[in-house]
Amino acid sequence: MWKANRRDFLRVSGQGLAALALQGADRAKTRVGLVSSAYAKLLKPSSLEDPLDYPRVRDMVWRAIDYGRPRAGSLEAKIKPGSWVVIKPNLVSLPPRATYRTGDVTDMRVTKAVIEYVASRSRAARITVAEGGSYRRIGDPLPDNVLRQNGVHVDALTADWGDEFAGLPGSLGGVLKEASASFPGKTFDYVDLSYDAVRDAAGGFKWMDVPKSPDGIGAFGEKKVYVPANTIVNCDFLITVPVMKVHLTCGLTGCLKNYVGTAPRIVYANPGNFSNNLLHSDHSLEGRLDSFIADLAAFHPPDFCVVDAIRGLQYSEHRINRPDQEVRSNLVLAGEDPVATDALLATLMGFQPRDIEFLHLTSLRRMGVMDLAAVDVVGEEPDRLRRRWGKPANWFGRCNREWTLAQGDAQAGERFTSPVDTLHLARWRPPSAALSYRATVRAIPTGGRKGYLWVGARGRVTAFLNGTKVMEEEGTTRYRPGQFQQAVELRAGENLLAFELKPLGDQADLSVLITGPSNDGDTLEGLRWTA
Repeated sequence: MWKANRRDFLRVSGQGLAALALQGADRAKTRVGLVSSAYAKLLKPSSLEDPLDYPRVRDMVWRAIDYGRPRAGSLEAKIKPGSWVVIKPNLVSLPPRATYRTGDVTDMRVTKAVIEYVASRSRAARITVAEGGSYRRIGDPLPDNVLRQNGVHVDALTADWGDEFAGLPGSLGGVLKEASASFPGKTFDYVDLSYDAVRDAAGGFKWMDVPKSPDGIGAFGEKKVYVPANTIVNCDFLITVPVMKVHLTCGLTGCLKNYVGTAPRIVYANPGNFSNNLLHSDHSLEGRLDSFIADLAAFHPPDFCVVDAIRGLQYSEHRINRPDQEVRSNLVLAGEDPVATDALLATLMGFQPRDIEFLHLTSLRRMGVMDLAAVDVVGEEPDRLRRRWGKPANWFGRCNREWTLAQGDAQAGERFTSPVDTLHLARWRPPSAALSYRATVRAIPTGGRKGYLWVGARGRVTAFLNGTKVMEEEGTTRYRPGQFQQAVELRAGENLLAFELKPLGDQADLSVLITGPSNDGDTLEGLRWTA
């Protein structure tokens, strides 16, 4: 694992994280609380390797909530009296499912601590834990995807976690029963979102448009309408409580990716399966699920976020039988801005926030700020806690989107912004066997830097860097970003990248990014693009 020094960390945001840490944070900025088990102001500071007990976890969670308090002044001040508060952890999998391992789901101790905070500090009337996982609930007559413990069908409410979470044995049902006894004036319950589809007056699934942002931005997904969960749409206050871990296709799981579990599986599962297959196949945009992450979150953006970063998984979001897959960090984060909180998660895991597509999409919807220079991180100093997590084998950062385009002998270029990683030139101008396309972009690094040029192409592509040919390839097989790679050295200031692409029949596609010296799919740190 790699730890950054402060200079490295400050460089990550491009502008520098000018106002990180501590209690004198500017209240005009969005805040994210960050607390480790070793934080000196905890009642019993513990090492970052300590398995922790429940009182220590609760202390971390409550302090992070206080540090990341919303603009209303506190979490409890933001929750109106009599509210229905929904707490949404990530419980996508349960033991003994073959793909489950420790770090795959939200730590039950974090969920319990959030329940207790809301119950004891706020005037909420009903507190619901809600999640939809890849397992049948008790009472579902279908036999596939049934999980059994000691021969008995279990689900998220009844599964016994044993010693999975140190100092907190038992089930989620037991946690809710204990809360009911401790706070008799409130209602505590569980909703399985997999079965909680919004329905129309006739009882059928109700397909709904994605709510638009203040400036009119609607759905990003390939299919523009969704069946959301009734609980998510109709609750008064929503707290997302994800686990921090790597994800194969979108990079990481956090506050926003947690919304995939809100899509009812009775709507989106194929027969004989109980995963959200149809969500992926129908709503993904060119293979990226970021589009429907942003869409699902729009139905009820998080009112607050608490992140379990105690244990997570690198390389992949589920078990892949690698002994080093589990990562213990012993951290908790909290804040009302899900974009800022996920941007900090990305940085702590060794990603660059600008490589995460769903952060761009949710920023466009004004769900939060992605630039950490505009965020106050209160509590710990993040640079001491940043590590480089193992990335998925097929990971690549967000490709360039800004281009100047021309076709044939045209001398003047036209500026064009691609909405996706792949520049579909044939959609911009019809292709011609006699004409090639020209696409240029300027790459601006932080000083002279070495890296790798990644190019995806359908057709014959020739690449030039500052007038020197650096690549000539022909893409005639399966297209993918990064199918061609070449070591390059960028000079300080602007570097002109120019591409000539001769179509392959009626296809002419191009994607470009520049990775760092480790060539692991991350964009070269600090790199900016301009047409």
